[in-house]
Amino acid sequence: MATSKSNFTKPNILSAQVRGDVIVAALDMGSNSFHLVVVRGHGRNNFEVLLKEKVMMRLGDEVANTQKFSFKTSETIKEVVATMASLATGVGASEMVALATAAFRDAKNAGTLVDEIEEKLGIKVSVISGKTEATLIWEAISHAVDFGGQCVVGADLGGGSMEITAGNQDELGEADSYPVGVGRLTAKFKNAKSPSGIDAASLEKYLVSILELPLSNIRKRYQPDSLILSSGSFLNIARMALLRDGNKEWGDASINQATIPVASLLSLCRDLVRLDPRSRAKLPGIDEKRIDLLPSAAVVLKCLIDILEPRAVVSCEWALREGIILRELSRRNDEEFDGDRNSIKQSGVIAIAGRYGWNEGHARQVAAIALALFDQTKTLHDLDNRDRELLYLAALVHDIGEYISVEGHDRHGAYLLENSRLPGFDMEEKNQLISVVRFHRRGNPKADYAPYAALPKATATKVVKMAAILRLADALDRSHTRLVTGVEVSINASQVLIFVGSDSQVELEEYGLRRKRQLFEETFGRAVHLVQDGRQIARLNAN
Repeated sequence: MATSKSNFTKPNILSAQVRGDVIVAALDMGSNSFHLVVVRGHGRNNFEVLLKEKVMMRLGDEVANTQKFSFKTSETIKEVVATMASLATGVGASEMVALATAAFRDAKNAGTLVDEIEEKLGIKVSVISGKTEATLIWEAISHAVDFGGQCVVGADLGGGSMEITAGNQDELGEADSYPVGVGRLTAKFKNAKSPSGIDAASLEKYLVSILELPLSNIRKRYQPDSLILSSGSFLNIARMALLRDGNKEWGDASINQATIPVASLLSLCRDLVRLDPRSRAKLPGIDEKRIDLLPSAAVVLKCLIDILEPRAVVSCEWALREGIILRELSRRNDEEFDGDRNSIKQSGVIAIAGRYGWNEGHARQVAAIALALFDQTKTLHDLDNRDRELLYLAALVHDIGEYISVEGHDRHGAYLLENSRLPGFDMEEKNQLISVVRFHRRGNPKADYAPYAALPKATATKVVKMAAILRLADALDRSHTRLVTGVEVSINASQVLIFVGSDSQVELEEYGLRRKRQLFEETFGRAVHLVQDGRQIARLNAN
């Protein structure tokens, strides 16, 4: 069927937009699954996620076998679209963009179904071309992953097609779609006699016949440094490869921008192809809904690695739906956002924290303690509400440097912030944030540290005070288990006594405070002590 072009992202109006509160939904109607994401936009490239939902559909399997949607499948599609629209409205979305991909491009009765959805539900579904799909995916990965100044190749494996893109951080050079989706391939190369359920050898020959020439040309033209993997099956393989080396922390953590050892990937791909379903199910991290699809995905990934020979393979958790959101927000006038500048800064900082796999519970606990300490030591520090907000934001990202290494994470965190886009911050505020994070752990702020040296003297003094407070707050969650439920500060001429509320003993926190109190004591001329005496203390408020 024909695909809409110029107006492919024309949104469905769900409700009246409240000025200054741009909430947009994207519905990615993929061949394997339908994904809904609803965001509040704070700028053209800046948003916070309000809702994410996914429903496995496996449309690619059916269309590969019958070239159409069955009556039952069509009814299910309509029910899911109606539910997704309702969920989007429920969190305040004023608009929803619904895009359908490979299964809809291939199904002979897709046009009829799309018309029925619009007629009965009032939801316009646009069936996009593979090239458009690839372009929107690139929009997402180029915003979600730092390419390190290099050219990369992106590979997004869906149920009906695989989108291949290439370029650098600022420019897309190639965008193509190939009919080698994991559902389609699993159906085409099904082999009941094989443990994997597919004829892997024949599948590999087929893939080479389709992909070798275009991918070899891309390799010659761009000399890509990395292969970026996105979407469900590839991300599942990426997580499994990270887990198989015994790194249990990857079980629930974000793997966005994680570098996966190529040797681990190839080893896992071999196992996925040779093991039967029962044995595959025992592999750490496997998604049970994809057990039958992963052998085909493994053959595709091996083919990509063999042809492209990437130095590194990196995972990206953003894909088509986020690309839709970015494209829609980019078309807005700045006046439409009209949002509070502090909320824009906060959402941008949280987006960076999420990108670098933050320990959200610890970060928010430290932020809450930092605000409580700030509010109760005003007679000492003489800082204002803008400083309070900046301290809170620094607390949220104080540990993001652990994404690179726990050792020296203060330096690494400052580096990541220095090289990140920070919407809403002017240069002085950005240098303040970087400096507080850089010195939240140890040492005194130094004049030879460029972001700190660039600050006016009065602002630099504020940074020292904020870093001192943040160190105490960080110490009071030394165990990373959020034992402290409240803090109460008592100040006299020689001491600052911090009374803590907790249902448990806080030996680690007391130890951490002894190690981190020096900067506060030197800055404010008071000795700092922790007291746990069982008194009733007001609970923390994360603000």
